[in-house]
Amino acid sequence: AAREMSDVAVALVPAASAKALKDALKVRGWLSTARRPAMVGGRIAFPLADGAEDAIALAASTPPFCDIEAVERIATDALAVKKAPPPQKQKPHSAHKARVAAAPTRPRAQERSFGGGAAVRGSSMLPPAAAVQRVDCAGDADYEWLQRQVFSGRRPAVLSGLPLGECVGGWSADRLARAHCASPSVSVHVCASSTVDLAGHRPANTPRNFVFRSMPFAEAVRRCSGSGGGGGGGDGGGDGGDGGGDFGPILEPLLNAGERYYLRSVGGDARKEAADFPRTFPDLARECNLLPPRPDKEG
Repeated sequence: AAREMSDVAVALVPAASAKALKDALKVRGWLSTARRPAMVGGRIAFPLADGAEDAIALAASTPPFCDIEAVERIATDALAVKKAPPPQKQKPHSAHKARVAAAPTRPRAQERSFGGGAAVRGSSMLPPAAAVQRVDCAGDADYEWLQRQVFSGRRPAVLSGLPLGECVGGWSADRLARAHCASPSVSVHVCASSTVDLAGHRPANTPRNFVFRSMPFAEAVRRCSGSGGGGGGGDGGGDGGDGGGDFGPILEPLLNAGERYYLRSVGGDARKEAADFPRTFPDLARECNLLPPRPDKEG
């Protein structure tokens, strides 16, 4: 028992692969939170949680775990202990009780009026969603026709039949990957599981199951297309598109095979700047006619 307590299991990885492996180990709960990584023999040693050794052995042939050079046990004192966070100052009981009583009640997770959300059926605090108006537009519908038939009602509506331009049937994965993007990079959630637990849709005080990654928009399209190369992307050769296209060499997964991606934001400062499709994707905007122009805006 004394010997078992004197050493700790670590994964030895090259520095070039350290970031990706740390994220992958952390997402799966295989990274120990009790001690800090350290340099051992020119490699980075990540302390492993109990039981992680067997799990890593099973995943050793899949990226990024195939980059782990060895799993060994080293002396416990070779890794620094993580310091516990400083204790929070406790508020006086009476003041804390008054603050809680005054706080408005709210659901534990954000509810949605569609798709079920996080609410239990029959217990939603949101009113039932009204049926969405659907409008079949005439082939020659102009702005004035839409103003009379749709806009004047000031209600959400789904429009069909409008000529939207080359974007219909023409935006294959290959076409989108070649589009000019004014932002040098986009922010993407990368999730090892099939469900991305966004804030507000997961239980309180639980860690997120995804990591943030910045990448060029073209790379995000390649990854979301499910192939990353070899003609797997695109729309399957539909008319008007660019075909499957040749995406070049297949991209390695960031966490593991089968990972999911969620495009979080586009732009330099997503917290302060509103999304501007024509400015960010000027050539795609020219292929997309969302609505007929207003008479006072023509010319």
